[in-house]
Amino acid sequence: MPIIIAFYLSRKSKFENVVTYLYIYVVIVLLFFPSAYFFKLDFLTTYSISSKVQVEEIESNSEYLVKVDTNGIINLSTFKNLGYSVDIINRPGKVGYPQVIETLVGNPKALLIQEIDTSRLFQVSGWNINLGNQNTWKLDILSFESKFNLENISLNSSKIAGTGEIILGDNLIVDEIFITGSYKIYVSENLPVVVTGNAVVPSDWINATIGFLNQTEEVYKTKIIIEDGSQVELFNLKKEN
Repeated sequence: MPIIIAFYLSRKSKFENVVTYLYIYVVIVLLFFPSAYFFKLDFLTTYSISSKVQVEEIESNSEYLVKVDTNGIINLSTFKNLGYSVDIINRPGKVGYPQVIETLVGNPKALLIQEIDTSRLFQVSGWNINLGNQNTWKLDILSFESKFNLENISLNSSKIAGTGEIILGDNLIVDEIFITGSYKIYVSENLPVVVTGNAVVPSDWINATIGFLNQTEEVYKTKIIIEDGSQVELFNLKKEN
């Protein structure tokens, strides 16, 4: 609107001073708000909403079910401590800010991570989830174009559905992982696994009666179960020197 007014008044010579003031106003607006956004000033509505949920005080001897069902991206990783954190992936998307509902009764206890009804101006591409390696977790996650970095974490039987990448590291402790969807799975050369179901595996894996084995000299520690209709390809993840 100021630009339209300035353009109109620019044709009126007697309003030259008014035009000058309006141009100054427009320049201030166009420079001030991008600068404020760049420096993340708190008065902007964008930064007045807390996006991160972080909890450190949870029981170390309890199992927690992490249940997520979203149309967005989930980047899941681990850290050395108790607890968990959830934050936004600060890129444009169609997913609202996350909220965590924690149940304190039952076995396992549960973390239900779900979407808050969020204005389209604040919607993001997904969430970053970090889980402490001093807890035992059970995953039940549906997401798309996601990345799960499962390194140095203890899991009970878990389910991952959707699309994306999964990294199974050296120190992963889990008996069974059920995979549904389209995934690329990178398996550490130090983690003995067996894969059952329809999957494409590296040429050096052994096709045994119980499934595909990445190691024959050791008993497998993790069973990867590929559900019917899924498209999964596995790769060797070599340890960096």
